Amino acid sequence: MNLMKYKNLFVSIAVVAMILSIVVWAVKGLNFGIDFTGGTSIRYPLTEKVTSTEVLAALNTPEIQALDLELSPPQPFSYFDAESGTQKHGVLIQTRFINQEEEELVLNALSTAFGLLETDSTLQINQVEPIIGKEMLLNAMYAVVIAWVLMLIYIAIRFEFKSGVASLVALLHDVLFIIGVFALLGKEINMNFVAAALTIIGYSINNTIVIFDRVRENMRYKKRSETYAEIVNLSLLQSLRRCLNTAVSTVLAVLVLYLFGSPAIRDFMLALLIGLTVGTYSSAFLATPLWAIWKTAEENKGRTDGLAMAKGN
Repeated sequence: MNLMKYKNLFVSIAVVAMILSIVVWAVKGLNFGIDFTGGTSIRYPLTEKVTSTEVLAALNTPEIQALDLELSPPQPFSYFDAESGTQKHGVLIQTRFINQEEEELVLNALSTAFGLLETDSTLQINQVEPIIGKEMLLNAMYAVVIAWVLMLIYIAIRFEFKSGVASLVALLHDVLFIIGVFALLGKEINMNFVAAALTIIGYSINNTIVIFDRVRENMRYKKRSETYAEIVNLSLLQSLRRCLNTAVSTVLAVLVLYLFGSPAIRDFMLALLIGLTVGTYSSAFLATPLWAIWKTAEENKGRTDGLAMAKGN
């Protein structure tokens, strides 16, 4: 099977996907969450464990709907209180900035659904300032860029610089694609999204390294008549089954969590689903074809320069 016969098509599909993602991002913008924009954070104590669905149902009243609070998925939590020696529960609710009257409406809805607060309860209402959100956004961007740079250095040392650049382009494709889908769907961009992006970067680069490692092994036995595209094709055929089996098994596990997991992690799982799928594609059909095209162009240029020098002599 000659997969590299379609290498230009594979690369073109990836380039079109990146361009479309950038266009959607520019046109629709991103729906940044409270982590980045600032807002109100409510840690509401509970007497028993609840689910995100139950909290959303409690807040689904006409009065609260009219406020358009821009609620993030509620995040239930539990912890062991060392002072009382008991297990305690609560839920974290994040909204846009709200005033005291709006706070009262939210608290009344929660108390109606889950009972009145106890006198010694640890209710916490905090305002997350936008400046903190901007710092977190910058830190998130730094984290992604640093991860890219370190991976580029590692791959350049282990293989060669061209392999590192091709891998970096594949990672850029993955991240841009996820951003484009989230922008298109209006999904919230928060720290969970950043965690998903970093997870996908690590997963995708692992697949890419596996394939490039096979390319390096096959390059040792490259014949003069063989092209770089043929070497890459052989390497893909040798490693594609392993990559696909790993990807499918991981995607199935993530899909189950997306379908049946808590709403608090649903967007995180959606990002993983998208990233795992496109990451498998970019590792096999973007990074390695780019490397083959680059190496072939370099080899052809060397032959052309050699012929020119020979004619000049």
